[in-house]
Amino acid sequence: MLVTDAFVLLFLITQSLFLVASYVFAVSGADDLFVDTLYYFFVAWYRGPMAGITEEAIFEEAGEPDPKPLAIMMPAWDEAEILYPAVTDIMSQLDYPNYWVFIGVYPNDEATVQAANKLAAEHDNLRVVVTQDEGPTCKADCVNTILAAIETFEHEQDISFAGFVMQDAEDILNPNALRVFNASLELADVVQLPVLSLPRRGLQFTAGHYMDEFAEFHSKEVLVRGALTGTVPGAGVGTCYSRKTLETAKSICEVDENGIHEIFNTGSLTEDYDLAMRLAGKGLTHRLLWVHPSKKNEYTSFAVTQELFPSRYWRSVRQKTRWTIGIAFQGWAQLGWKGKIADKYFYWRDRKMVFFSHAIVIGYIALIFYWGLSLYQRLAPDAYNLPPLLPENSPFWYVIWFNLILILHRLIQRHIWTGYHYGFRALLPVTVRYFVSITINYFAMIRASKTWIRHLITGDVIGWDKTAHDYPHNNSSPSKTGKNDPHQ
Repeated sequence: MLVTDAFVLLFLITQSLFLVASYVFAVSGADDLFVDTLYYFFVAWYRGPMAGITEEAIFEEAGEPDPKPLAIMMPAWDEAEILYPAVTDIMSQLDYPNYWVFIGVYPNDEATVQAANKLAAEHDNLRVVVTQDEGPTCKADCVNTILAAIETFEHEQDISFAGFVMQDAEDILNPNALRVFNASLELADVVQLPVLSLPRRGLQFTAGHYMDEFAEFHSKEVLVRGALTGTVPGAGVGTCYSRKTLETAKSICEVDENGIHEIFNTGSLTEDYDLAMRLAGKGLTHRLLWVHPSKKNEYTSFAVTQELFPSRYWRSVRQKTRWTIGIAFQGWAQLGWKGKIADKYFYWRDRKMVFFSHAIVIGYIALIFYWGLSLYQRLAPDAYNLPPLLPENSPFWYVIWFNLILILHRLIQRHIWTGYHYGFRALLPVTVRYFVSITINYFAMIRASKTWIRHLITGDVIGWDKTAHDYPHNNSSPSKTGKNDPHQ
């Protein structure tokens, strides 16, 4: 093949890749724009964080209920370093008179068992639940064991819990979170409080991108989904299930070899999301609540759950790999496309990145190829005259301009929600963090795809690739930025 022929062929490949990437990005971006439109026109002003719903309004709507007994479930594997200080902080801050904490630990995790037992010795309303199998199994298995232990505890103590709260040890809870749950159980069967990252420093791009993603996702996407489908996907923490919810789940679940009901699916790495989807259409009401509390905590002006997400790049990739496998691949395989049109639409949004995430990389490759051809043309005077990637009068330019508008819109949305929740100071690195999040999500998709394909070929069980957790001890608290900083 002549050099000129190779040059022309490479140009045609470059042009084709660029156009494919542009169209895929446009379709995905238009999809996101549709959700944004629904949110700002129909949802934001009565369900979102800007709706101004207060605890007093929730309590009044619920009829000022008495504090019913609530159970907090905390699965723990390899949490010895943070378990004791984290749970101690949670229990010292919670302002609620009628709750119990159940910590699930594994028999082969002696350090975590010791920390849990130390907590049990200091708190009369805390119980340690040891699983029958050695760990780590999966989070769902641990929580199912906790639920079985709670049922036994209820019979022994003649108590009936009204709500069952999912939390991790490293979470930062609003002091009034249980009061909000208690009242909200009069209004809904599944109550989800928003999840936000704790504030991170400006140069912590990996850790900081969680600030932007969760602020936008829980302020907008989840609310639109709840309004259209009636279902709120579980966030893994900050979720309260009513007794009716768990009884409904028990009626559709299987029983394992130990006689424990698999209320949470042990075949899913995102058991909270899976349960919410399996409960869709079962006559249960789901609600995500943005509530302005009467008593603020140190980090936020909303009754939310906060935590320190991973600050190291590959830890973040590993965490998002687990989320991707559970939601996109296992969700597709186990949940299918059931439900109404709105349900199918949000399944599509959950899974579209299996295909669409490659578009950005393809676009980058096309641009690199084109720049390479341009460089070659400059260095070789007799080279083929390189035409523009797109002719000036090409109608494809409308797609390119549309994509530029979409990117600008996405960046504006990130800035809006990060600024709203974290203040003006947090805005400077948002654009950089946006592109960091793109690379993290893409590598997570590649890693998840490889893991899923290997699972399909070999049948190997996909293990619990647990994320190492951090906790803001008093002597190493993260910097608090923006309007949530009580010291500024």
